[in-house]
Amino acid sequence: MGKAWGWAGLAGLVATMGWAPSAQAQSAIEGVWRTVLESEVTIYPCPEGYCGHLTRIVVPTENLSPEEAAAASSMAVEEFTDQRNKDPNLRNRPMLGLQILTLRPADKPNIFDGEIYNPEDGNTYSGYLEMVGPDTVRLNGCVLFNTICRGEDWTRVPAEELQLRFEAEAAAAASGS
Repeated sequence: MGKAWGWAGLAGLVATMGWAPSAQAQSAIEGVWRTVLESEVTIYPCPEGYCGHLTRIVVPTENLSPEEAAAASSMAVEEFTDQRNKDPNLRNRPMLGLQILTLRPADKPNIFDGEIYNPEDGNTYSGYLEMVGPDTVRLNGCVLFNTICRGEDWTRVPAEELQLRFEAEAAAAASGS
C-alpha cells in the first residue's frame, strides 16, 4: 500500500469548510468513505447539493510507472498535485482536499446524480452514487450519455476508527513526532 494522509488534515479541512456534525438530520451519504484503493472521500452538504473531497490519499503504486512510483514514495502526500488533469492550468493544484464529487438527489430514492472527477486519468464523468446499504455506496461513472457505466463500492469509515486516528495523530503532534 502507498502513502496515506491522516485525520488531522481531515479535521482541518472540515473546520475550514464549516462542516461539523450537528443535531440536524444528516443525509445518509454524508460522512467519510473508503475507496477500493484505500483513499478516503468526505461527503458533506454544499451549495451544489453534496460535495466529495479527497481527505486521505493512498497512492496505488501498481498503477504507476517505475518513475512515478519512485517520485511518489519520495514526496509528502501534501505535495501531490493534479498532474493528469486535462487542463494544464489545473495540474499544479493540490490533490489533498480536491473536490472530486458534485452530487444532487435524483428522482429515485437513495440515488444521487452528478459529476465525478477521476484524478487517475484527469477526466470528469457524469455518474451517480447509490446508497446500497447504510455503510456502503456504489459510485458509477458513465460515458456515452450514461449508456456505459463503471462502478466501485465504497465503505463508510467507522466513527470509532476516525476518532482513534484523530487521537493518535493529536498525541503524535503533541509529542513532536
